[in-house]
Amino acid sequence: MAGFLKSLKNFFTGPVGDSSSKFINFKVKCSRCGEEITIKASKTSDISRLYEGEGQSGAEYFLRKEVLGEKCNNLIYIDVYFGSGFNILSKEITGGEFVE
Repeated sequence: MAGFLKSLKNFFTGPVGDSSSKFINFKVKCSRCGEEITIKASKTSDISRLYEGEGQSGAEYFLRKEVLGEKCNNLIYIDVYFGSGFNILSKEITGGEFVE
């Protein structure tokens, strides 16, 4: 049973910056209250595959996410286009700013 739990933990967590990770992390800051929020986007369930004629030129994947922090009720919206290998081609945010 312990082996199962360890493999389950490894599925949901991965080393930050690991290119084989199942997640892409973003950090945003709310424009209303200043709260910094870490977003963990799953490559398999949060990020969508784009098909020919959809989205930005050269983009293969797309992420649209609504983010709500704990300090206020300001919704933050992010749109990110990715190329092959999930490299970021462009990103936009409304209601906050990206923290590098």
